[in-house]
Amino acid sequence: MPFGDSITDGYNGDTPGGYRVELFRLAHAAGKNITFVGSGSNGPNTVDGVAFPHNHEGHSGWTIAPAGGRSGISTLVSTVMPQYKPDIVLLMIGTNDAIDNHDMPDAPERLGALIDSIYAQLPDVLIVVAAPIPSRGDASKGDDTALSARIKTFDDAIPAVVKARADAGRHIISVDMYTPFNPNKTALLEDQWHPNLQGYVLLGGQWYTALQPLL
Repeated sequence: MPFGDSITDGYNGDTPGGYRVELFRLAHAAGKNITFVGSGSNGPNTVDGVAFPHNHEGHSGWTIAPAGGRSGISTLVSTVMPQYKPDIVLLMIGTNDAIDNHDMPDAPERLGALIDSIYAQLPDVLIVVAAPIPSRGDASKGDDTALSARIKTFDDAIPAVVKARADAGRHIISVDMYTPFNPNKTALLEDQWHPNLQGYVLLGGQWYTALQPLL
């Protein structure tokens, strides 16, 4: 289950399916049989001649938990997890929290509570927690130049959140999307926040690198 915000949705007209396309391509090329589950649906009909699974749980504009008029993906856990019963949850969330600068010191705690709520529904699920990508930060385009720093501070707290759950016996790992994305971010972003096609290829490769030994 790809679980997150618009970056998971891959809603831009030239990037339908987002990182899921490259992740699926790499897995299929390696002989792995995977599918995606969730209430959303988009993406190409086929990838490398194979039917592409359209489903996902990416929600544009959503935060970790409801805040500032935004919906939070935490509210979906009690329904989508028992409905779709994923074996693996690919979790990348927090960008919209940082965009709004909503109580960012508490964001790691909100993320931990979200993760714990998933385990309350699916105790044996593997959760792969991604550190969200940086923003473009181009002042000439009116970007929020402080946004990447807020995201980075949040990202830096994620390993401790993950380690606490792993030490408690949960199946959980993290993957860093920020570091490989950051040096060339202007070439990898379509706008202030969303990857372009090249950026999504990078993200799909990062997800696959984390998942490959476990598939």
